[in-house]
Amino acid sequence: MNRERLDKKAADAGQTMEKRKRVLRGRRAMLAVCALLACGAVSTVSAADYGARFLQQYGVKVSTASAMTPARSDANGLMESYAPVESKTNQPRHVVSGTNPHNGADLAMASGERVYAVLPGKVTEIKSDLSAQLGSVIVDHDTDGDGIPDGVYIQYVHIDPAGAGSTGLRVGDYVTETTVIGTVDRAKRYNPHLHIQQVSQSRSGASSSRTLPLYTLYRHTSSETWNAGSDLDYLSADWQSGNLLYLTAYAATDNPRTQRYDRNAPAEIQLHYKIGPGGKWKMSPVRFSLYEAQTMRYRIDLRQATGARKGQDVYVYAAAIRASDPTFPPSAAYRHGLWPQFYKQPDRVLYAVSSARADQVARRFTIR
Repeated sequence: MNRERLDKKAADAGQTMEKRKRVLRGRRAMLAVCALLACGAVSTVSAADYGARFLQQYGVKVSTASAMTPARSDANGLMESYAPVESKTNQPRHVVSGTNPHNGADLAMASGERVYAVLPGKVTEIKSDLSAQLGSVIVDHDTDGDGIPDGVYIQYVHIDPAGAGSTGLRVGDYVTETTVIGTVDRAKRYNPHLHIQQVSQSRSGASSSRTLPLYTLYRHTSSETWNAGSDLDYLSADWQSGNLLYLTAYAATDNPRTQRYDRNAPAEIQLHYKIGPGGKWKMSPVRFSLYEAQTMRYRIDLRQATGARKGQDVYVYAAAIRASDPTFPPSAAYRHGLWPQFYKQPDRVLYAVSSARADQVARRFTIR
């Protein structure tokens, strides 16, 4: 099958303005219900829950697989639909309930819409918890096409799993990209949407389970669809060229003023660093600068930003401060997401209390 042809048709048919307006109308209709259920209330959660909630994958050219989208625009499940992203993995949020930053990507899909497997694989868990829209399915996906699952687990949440009993989806079933694994559940606690999340375990709720980025599954997509997968992760696509470090960074916003789904640039991206394993952590006065506006890629010269000499090792992490927008007001208490993504609710200055926190998350570069 010609993937370029399918992608083009998906871009034409899967993201029409009418669908966007329909989803936004449904979202606005839920505002009264959400208010009663404290959905989207002002966050009072403070940082410093340092559970290891996230894991990072590296490299702008890293591609786990050319996954299909979980939404389709045809009855046979062959035409991909790039549903707008309402909230990205590792994105700071203005909420009370749920993780902050977000531990998956929310896709704007309507109640009853079919949810498809993004790759072939074996079902490892099914939860039919429909009372609170927490029905979910986890699939161990086959990323190289050899028929054997590769330990790439995707959890599909806020769905009604497909079928029931002996005729429905069961643990151990092998699915393909055209298998309907469920439908988006109707509004109860949340506005209808699909939450997808790459997890490190085959069962949900495990204390050792962590969230991984999603962008590596969609490196093949275009800037007009999911921006090489970067629509799905707040900070993604790291790439080093000499002493230049590149990051792609922006928030996803469903803007009620424009009835559009916007890509919003961060207010700034800070570099925190130390020189050598025994160095002292500090924040660089140099910020990441915008390198490519269309893809929202930023870059920084590590030698200039740290003052390190040729041959020295520098240890770095970045903090992207989310700018205010119609869904993220200035009163939002939690405003940053980190790269590499690792901690749940991390402080922006990880080393304020102990350098060990920054040491655990940092990535090492050798100055050239």
